Amino acid sequence: MIGTTIDSQGVDFEMPHRPGVTGIGLEVDWSLGTASTEFVRTGDRWRLHLPRPAVDRMEYQLSVRSADGTSWVTDPGNPDRVANPFGDKSEIRFPEYVPPQWLTTEIVGRTIHIATPAMRLAAPVPVTLWTPPDLDPATPAPLLLAHDGSDMATRGALLRWASAAVARRPFRVALLDPAPGLRNDWYAASTTYADHLAAVLLPAIGQQVAIGHTVGLGASLGALSMLLAAHRHPALLDALALQSGSYFTTALDAQESGFEFFARICAVVSDLADSSAGTGGRVLITCGAVEENLANNEMMAAALSRQGFRVQLHLVRDAHTMIGWRDAWSPGLEQLLRTRP
Repeated sequence: MIGTTIDSQGVDFEMPHRPGVTGIGLEVDWSLGTASTEFVRTGDRWRLHLPRPAVDRMEYQLSVRSADGTSWVTDPGNPDRVANPFGDKSEIRFPEYVPPQWLTTEIVGRTIHIATPAMRLAAPVPVTLWTPPDLDPATPAPLLLAHDGSDMATRGALLRWASAAVARRPFRVALLDPAPGLRNDWYAASTTYADHLAAVLLPAIGQQVAIGHTVGLGASLGALSMLLAAHRHPALLDALALQSGSYFTTALDAQESGFEFFARICAVVSDLADSSAGTGGRVLITCGAVEENLANNEMMAAALSRQGFRVQLHLVRDAHTMIGWRDAWSPGLEQLLRTRP
């Protein structure tokens, strides 16, 4: 049957042949081990059987080859799509996958934009502060500082999660965004940005509302940047939620060596891992069970534990994806915000 068929044992792909097509591949950004990713043509059909990988959900594209070159497309036999920064991907949800219950929550509360000076940065950091209903600006409450904040809110539904979570204890969320074109520069272990977070951004938020304890949230490079800020300014954050952090090392991440800030990241990660200074603070680390960053996240979790941090490592049956990060927020992130240091 033409189309994509999913069950607990795996996935069967079947596509009609189109004139000029010489090959079709299944493309994911993590290793499928020994499983074949090449479709096989039989007559007027292209077919691939994928045994069940170690995930409950997966995002993918198809590479379609012809004499004109290779194009990357979504799966025409699967209508489910997920938005990604570099183009939509097809999504498979295996029968065991259960989305968070809070996804149906309506967003409540109000947001304000906070202007801050650029200082030593190339541009100001866009800051949006979300406050739940009936929380007076003068009332101290926990503050969640979220890197890639608007993306977390748009693709990850962070403010839906917050609107559900504040029912137990009110808190605020500061959405911190990279300025256009500056994400890699700021988040890839920039000490200038880390110092700016402590010296400019948090004080600016404190001028608008009373801050209780603070929790830093970041994913990928955003996690690395948040950890660096906490390392350089131990009083800045009371707890950390670090998701799929890009803790590159030359030993574990040679495939990333072409990244323009690879050397800087490796040097900073070495310093972070070898540090003897630990605050004893709480750290939630989440990571996809199949993603490339798993080894360096396990390395960093062990290093932080040795330094005296109270580390919880949670593996998600997903990859390096926004939905994988979203699905790991509850209950760990709520606990960081509810529990005083």
